[in-house]
Amino acid sequence: MSGLVRVCKTSDLLPGEKIAVEISGKSILLVNCNGRFCAVSNLCTHLQVELVNGFLLDDDVVCSAHLSRFRLETGEVLNPPATIPLDTYKTLVQNDEVFVEA
Repeated sequence: MSGLVRVCKTSDLLPGEKIAVEISGKSILLVNCNGRFCAVSNLCTHLQVELVNGFLLDDDVVCSAHLSRFRLETGEVLNPPATIPLDTYKTLVQNDEVFVEA
């Protein structure tokens, strides 16, 4: 599992919950999307506001500052004022543990 970092157990993050983790100096948002784990940059690309303080809407995260909306699976911008997509990170679930790429 080279390049992957264990961040939590699957039971630590219930469906619809999110947490911020730091991996290799990067703040990463980890979200349980109905049993599928998605990891994206935790900072909105508009004003660098932490997305962990935003809210989830379907499979998207919405920034609390100016309501920029991003697709969690792809990082795609769905609603301005942000125009730059989020970085995405590979996740792996193995033996009830969640790993994110470093």
